Amino acid sequence: MRKWMLTWNLQNLFSGLYLHAIFLFGSVCVVYSDCTPEQLAAIMNCSKHERHTRNYDYMEGGDVRIRQLFSRTQWFLTIDDNGTINGTQDPTNCYSILEIRTVSEGGILAIKGVKSQYYITMNKAGQLQGKRLYNENCNFKEVFLENYFNAYSSAKWTKNRKEMFITLSQKGRPMRGKKTRREHIASHFIPMKCREEERRVD
Repeated sequence: MRKWMLTWNLQNLFSGLYLHAIFLFGSVCVVYSDCTPEQLAAIMNCSKHERHTRNYDYMEGGDVRIRQLFSRTQWFLTIDDNGTINGTQDPTNCYSILEIRTVSEGGILAIKGVKSQYYITMNKAGQLQGKRLYNENCNFKEVFLENYFNAYSSAKWTKNRKEMFITLSQKGRPMRGKKTRREHIASHFIPMKCREEERRVD
């Protein structure tokens, strides 16, 4: 008799747990059915939601890098107090310290000299110039190349539908955009980390 009662109680216990599980599952389904796809994604994957938030901050200009752009032609890109863009082979040149700031999604960024406070711009003719005030001509697209170098093309201007790039020639001079190509070594740069306080910025 006691054995039969124990078996009956266990059956009732499992049945109760099964019904409780069905009830909870049904409740969760009802709650999720009222959620938007974005809310559902956030519930199901919190890390994805956090990553989305960080990306939003990044696109709003939260990402700022202090770098030197070292050309494959062996020159550091500089922009001086007159807004003149050239190359130097002196790694301690204070005008080679650049602020690279993300301004929108898709790898669009602006490059500014830390010392001179001039932005690097490219006009319709493909000429590089320095400007004090930020505008659309300051926007460049960062292109990651297969050889581990980066290239920077104007986000606004093209020539005959071809991209125009920031370049430094073998003589350390910028080339007009219409003469530049992605595959040219003059267009290839390595963004090198540097510590602003270790450079001559006085």
